[in-house]
Amino acid sequence: MAASLFETRRMLRMLEQMLPPRTFLLDTFFRDIETSNEESVDIDIYKGKRRLAPFVSPKLAGVPVERRGFTTRTYKPPYIKPKMVFDAAHLPDRMPGQTIYTDAGSPAMRAAEQLRKDFAEMLDMVTRREEWMAAQALNGGVITVVGEGVSDSIDFGMKSSHKITLTSGDRWTESTSDPLADIRAWRRLGAQSSGLSPNVAVLGSGVIDAFLANAEVKDQLDSRRADIGQIAVQELPDGATYLGSLFGGAIDLFGYDEWYVDPADDTEKPMVPVNKVFMGSTRARTARHYGMIRDVEAGDAVARYFPKSWVDNDPSARWTMIQSAPLVVPHQIDAFLQIQPIT
Repeated sequence: MAASLFETRRMLRMLEQMLPPRTFLLDTFFRDIETSNEESVDIDIYKGKRRLAPFVSPKLAGVPVERRGFTTRTYKPPYIKPKMVFDAAHLPDRMPGQTIYTDAGSPAMRAAEQLRKDFAEMLDMVTRREEWMAAQALNGGVITVVGEGVSDSIDFGMKSSHKITLTSGDRWTESTSDPLADIRAWRRLGAQSSGLSPNVAVLGSGVIDAFLANAEVKDQLDSRRADIGQIAVQELPDGATYLGSLFGGAIDLFGYDEWYVDPADDTEKPMVPVNKVFMGSTRARTARHYGMIRDVEAGDAVARYFPKSWVDNDPSARWTMIQSAPLVVPHQIDAFLQIQPIT
C-alpha cells in the first residue's frame, strides 16, 4: 500500500471529488457558502425598517440618516471531527458488494477503496449535522450545541410573533380552520417584518395530511409547475416532495421525509417535526459559514472539510478523520416563520 495514499493533498482531492448527499433544507434556504481562516466569524443579523426619506428645504443642509439596521454578533462555529480506525492489514480479500468471482484488486487498490468508503460515510455524517443545524435554525431560530466538552446555544433572534401555535378552532385538523387564510396572513407577516414575502413552506408529515384534507385547499392547490425557483422538481433529493403552489405561484409547498438519530437519546427523529411548518424566503440573506480548521497540519488552509490521517503505535492502528467548523446562519431571520398548525 503506497504511503502517499494518506497524504493530505491526496485525501483532500478525494474529498473534493465526492458529492455529499443532497440536503433539501440547506439547498433551499442556505445556498451561499462562506469559508474563513478565523476561529470566530462575525454574523450580521439584519433588522431593517421601512423608513421614509425626510423632507427638507433645498436651502438647508441634508438630513443625516442612519444606515440600515443590523446587529453584529461573533460566534465560534461548532467543531466537528468524526474519525474511523483504518486497519489495512486486515482488509478483506473481497469488499462488501463484490461477488466471489470479482477480482478484488491489489492491496493498494482495496485500501484506496476502503479509504474512499470511510470518507464517504464520515462526510455523510458531517453533512447530516449541517442539515440538522439548518432545521434547528428554521425551527425557532436557535441552534443548541451539545457534545464532548461543549455546551452552547446560538440564538439568531427569531421574533416571538414568528413562532406561531394555532389553538382550538384554528388547528388544521378542525373543520373550522382556514389554512389558506392562515398562509396568506403568515406571508404578510414575513413581508412586513423583513420586506421579503415567504415563497417556500416545508410541511411536516402530519401537517401534510391535515392540509390536503381541506376541501378548499384541494381546489386552490396548483401542482402543475415544472420548476420551483432554482430547484427543478424532477431533481428534488430523496425525501422531498413537491405538493404544489398557491396564490398564482407566490408560494411553493413541499413535504420532506428525512430523519436523524439524536445522540441525546439514541432515537430517530424527523428533520421537520411532524406537527410543524417552516416558512421562509429563498431571497433572504443566509449562508453556511465555515470557520478555521484548528489543526497544526492544516496551517492557514481555508476549507469546508479537512481530512487527516495518523498512526498510533500501541495498539497499532491507523486513523482517518474529517474536520469541519460549520455554522448555518439565517442573517435575515425575520424572513422566516415556524408554525405549529396541529397538535
